[in-house]
Amino acid sequence: MDRRNFTKTSALGIAALLGPHWGIRTAGAAPAPAMVTIAFPFDVYNWDPTSRIAPQLMPLYKCIFDQPLDYSADSTLEPGLVKAWRWLDQKGLTLELEFRDDVLFHNGDKMTSADFKYTFFDRPRADKSLQVGFIWQNVTKIDLPSPTKAVIHLSKPFVSAPQYLGYAGAFVLPKAYIEKVGIAAFMARPIGTGPYKLVQYQRDSRIVLQAWEKHWRGVAKVPNVTIQVVKDATTRVSGVQSGQLALAAGLPIRDALRLAKDPRLTTALTPTVDSFIIHMVNSGALTDRNVRLAMHHAIDKAALSKAFFNNVAAPQARASAPGTPTFDPAAKFAFDPNLAKALLAKAGYGAAKPVAFRFFATKGVYPNDFEMARAIVQMWQKVGIKAALETIELSQYFSKVEMGKLEGPALSLWTNSTGDPELSIGAYLNPKVMFSVWRSADVSPRLDPLLAEMDSAKRIAGYKAFETWAVEQGYSLPLMQGISSVVHAKSLVFVPYKNGWVLPNTWRPA
Repeated sequence: MDRRNFTKTSALGIAALLGPHWGIRTAGAAPAPAMVTIAFPFDVYNWDPTSRIAPQLMPLYKCIFDQPLDYSADSTLEPGLVKAWRWLDQKGLTLELEFRDDVLFHNGDKMTSADFKYTFFDRPRADKSLQVGFIWQNVTKIDLPSPTKAVIHLSKPFVSAPQYLGYAGAFVLPKAYIEKVGIAAFMARPIGTGPYKLVQYQRDSRIVLQAWEKHWRGVAKVPNVTIQVVKDATTRVSGVQSGQLALAAGLPIRDALRLAKDPRLTTALTPTVDSFIIHMVNSGALTDRNVRLAMHHAIDKAALSKAFFNNVAAPQARASAPGTPTFDPAAKFAFDPNLAKALLAKAGYGAAKPVAFRFFATKGVYPNDFEMARAIVQMWQKVGIKAALETIELSQYFSKVEMGKLEGPALSLWTNSTGDPELSIGAYLNPKVMFSVWRSADVSPRLDPLLAEMDSAKRIAGYKAFETWAVEQGYSLPLMQGISSVVHAKSLVFVPYKNGWVLPNTWRPA
């Protein structure tokens, strides 16, 4: 599927395509078979969902695999494969999980607590390259009192462990199947306990899914789904407008608003618990606090929200988005170009000697990502900052961050499906974890006590103070809350998630 194919398709050709797809129907047409073709802007790295921690890929993996805990549409933590959980101590060291007894893998094998132990302890210990093992590195053992019960023992407090059981990388894999066929064969033909079975896969092209008829939540009301991997936003727009797609995700806001006028389509713009931020790197000119704060004061966030997000995405003065526990509506950070110029002058920069660095952004992965980055570059230019904007692939970005080799600041949508501060600023500023972009020695003394705080009120208050301090240091630049931009045919009832997830198993025919 490419732009040329879309633009050259005649009206007759489009009508013919609607036969096998559940999208826009022509007047008087017979009901189409229950097949939905949708478009995402990215593909999976591979079909081992524990190998890399990539929150953006959660919707794809959640089609095939289930998680111990889950998040509802309003981002409330709720049971998943685990139906009950509790701490057995007051220090966050021993967590008991009780599993459902009616869960089957796609090959018919019953899921038990042994599959959980294999996924979160045995396999990561044997293969240190699995990123899920990094999150759970402080697990000393997992006891299995019964096939439906597991007790996790930790060497250090991990009070956010339940939240992480519903986050990226936390998917239960089939122990017996992988041990029988090997990991290579598993990734070639993956099975999980999720709502869909993988029928066909072509890398960077399409993912064909069929509803798992024995799923513990019941059969998905959209039984057949084809996910087209379409990285170009213009092509996704053309596809949903022409009727070749029943749904397209990650569309530019301007196009989404325009398509809302089409009587056959519905646009869903959903403010999320995610945050657009600029990750800073501790190198070059950015080691100077004055430069970092000048960059922040030079950005007109209200103008960005109006120009690119129709004022739907609220500007942020701190790391937390509206709807999250640490969001502070009273927090402010001034757009002040004159102050930005004064701060640059303190650092020895100005119009005659602009500060220069490389600046990275994805293109078409998130709504208006590259366009917003380009506007920020122009704002910086007005105060004496010369940023060379470069496109970066999502996989390339994560690899550079993990290795600590990102060459300059980067615009990113930090996708925190949980809303919990530890999984946002507590991760991307923690120098001890792979997600950290800015790394400096003064972070851990302030952050580490919060990682062990069992008292919820004290923990949230501590993170609010930490967020304020981090902004004052310019260690990351929060811009605005994220936004999910989806356009779909009216024949499809779409369920928006506050964390931006696009989950076909939650939809139904209109």
